[in-house]
Amino acid sequence: MVNENEGSKGEFFVSRIDRSVADNLNDIRTSFGDDAGVVKDFIVFVSKNMKRDLFGYTKFTLQDFCKETGRNRQDLAKRHPYFVSNPKAVVPEYHGHQFVSVFDYSLFLMLQRNIIFAKTYTVNTKDEVIQLENFPILKDIKLNMDRASNTVKIYEIRISDQWMDGFISRYYTLETNGYRMIGKGRGGDGRKSLYLILQRTRHQCLSQNQTIARFSVDYLAHLAEVDVEENRFRKRAVKRMLDLFLQKDAMPFSYRFVKADRAKVNQEEYWVEINFAPSSQIPPVAEDHGDHVFYNSLVRDLKKRFKLMYSDVVIEDEKDHFQRWLTNHKVDLDVKVDVLIAAYNKAYSAQMTKIQAKQYIRQGGLIS
Repeated sequence: MVNENEGSKGEFFVSRIDRSVADNLNDIRTSFGDDAGVVKDFIVFVSKNMKRDLFGYTKFTLQDFCKETGRNRQDLAKRHPYFVSNPKAVVPEYHGHQFVSVFDYSLFLMLQRNIIFAKTYTVNTKDEVIQLENFPILKDIKLNMDRASNTVKIYEIRISDQWMDGFISRYYTLETNGYRMIGKGRGGDGRKSLYLILQRTRHQCLSQNQTIARFSVDYLAHLAEVDVEENRFRKRAVKRMLDLFLQKDAMPFSYRFVKADRAKVNQEEYWVEINFAPSSQIPPVAEDHGDHVFYNSLVRDLKKRFKLMYSDVVIEDEKDHFQRWLTNHKVDLDVKVDVLIAAYNKAYSAQMTKIQAKQYIRQGGLIS
């Protein structure tokens, strides 16, 4: 059960990231260019919101986004460089809002484009083999002004079906507080990509009762967007990043550089050996036993109840009726409470009271 203490150094929040995204980070860069960093942050941000508040993840402010990703609000609120360089370019307008800032235009691109995979991504499930050629991100975006201040924009989104499916069944676990800490400053987008790959590999290793993985320095440097020619400088840049991760307590691991196996042909000269044993010794860095069953059962059973009650309902300008219903705390609260209590009991063999269930739906966070 998750009851994270969100804070600074040494504290962890275990979220999730879709496997097809984490395994194809370079394709985000190819699909979105200079906006890839914001796109990547957005996927991590919303996935964390889903883990923390499944009944309220669709609404957020720019300040919320910056707090969780380490980005500067002023940088995201500026006019997007594309419109600065092309003053005559037509600014996209959607639902009466002009998407002209760095953040808003990146959101608009996520509505218009998918992450296109360089090669078909295969997912083996219990029942079938799924072939994915792309990853849709958003179905819809709406913006409202906060009634209290009349100045703060509140974003409301609808994520893709593929994203929702991945969240409950096709994911790697991801410690997200460290992600925020290592992203600030020059080179932050590259460091975040490196961090995601290490988190992905940690998940893979520990799920197979292994602790050690090896990467070529060239691979990590390319992933981290280190653009230098000499091997020794790439090695030095990767070392700085790994040392920063350890300094920030972003994730527990140890590492050492090793030479290539000369018996193997065409190997890169330098390799990094990452040891995730320290991560396996700290329980908070792993998802709690039962979380997979909980979220899977909760979402699937809520969808079943929704379809039984509202299969014929059509709401104008609504792209996903289920997500609208899921995040509306005033509608069918008793139905959602019953489903939540049943999923909680199934996953953790523990009881949740109706008062606790209502608190979870309205505020988020599991009861420990």
